[in-house]
Order: sequence, then C-alpha cells, then structure tokens
Amino acid sequence: MTIGTLIQDRLTEYAGLSALISARAYPLQLPQKPTYEAITYQRISNGTQNGSTVLRESRWQISCWAEKYSEAHELAIQVKGAFEDFTDDSIKMAYVVNELDDYDDEAKAYRTIVDVMLVTTGD
Repeated sequence: MTIGTLIQDRLTEYAGLSALISARAYPLQLPQKPTYEAITYQRISNGTQNGSTVLRESRWQISCWAEKYSEAHELAIQVKGAFEDFTDDSIKMAYVVNELDDYDDEAKAYRTIVDVMLVTTGD
C-alpha cells in the first residue's frame, strides 16, 4: 500500500473528519464542481531520514476547503487530530509542521493548509 493510499484512508476514516467530508478527500486537486467541505492532499517533498536507506521523511500538504473560513479551520483542527502522533505499520511517526490560511478566488472557497511530516518505511 502506498503512503498516499494510507493518507487517503486516514482522512476518510478518522471519525472527526469523516463526519465532515465523508469520502471527499482527493489527491492533488478538487473535482470540477466540488461539494464542500473537502480535502486535497499532495506530497511536496520526499527524502531520507538522517541518511537512512530504510526510513523516508516526506512532507505532505493537506488542504482543507470550505465555503466559510470557520469551516476550513474546523477541518484543519480535525486533520491535526488525525495525524498528530499517528502511526501504523508503514508510518513510524507523524507530526504537524505548519499551518496557513488562504482564499482561492477561482474556487470561491477558503482553504486552510496543514503540512504534515511523515517518517515512513516506504514510498
């Protein structure tokens, strides 16, 4: 299973998020006419952990999309809860490293971006 698939599963199965987005978590971009609230995710960096050939440290950007600023922030709170200290067989450590706010004129939606670092044993 890829790390992207694990992230997709975590986003859609974490109780606090699934209640808000159902299955609306997409790699890279929103669909043409999205239903909000929704999440997009993408890997923005990938490297080795302290020169290790086994462990990889990757940074993932998780964008929380909503029609209201407060809804985007609530999604971000849930994303942080889903990933802070999350581990499984492939993900050895996860932690939040950044958060910022944005408004997308084209999508007419607010976005709160949460950057998560994952230490993993795979790609």
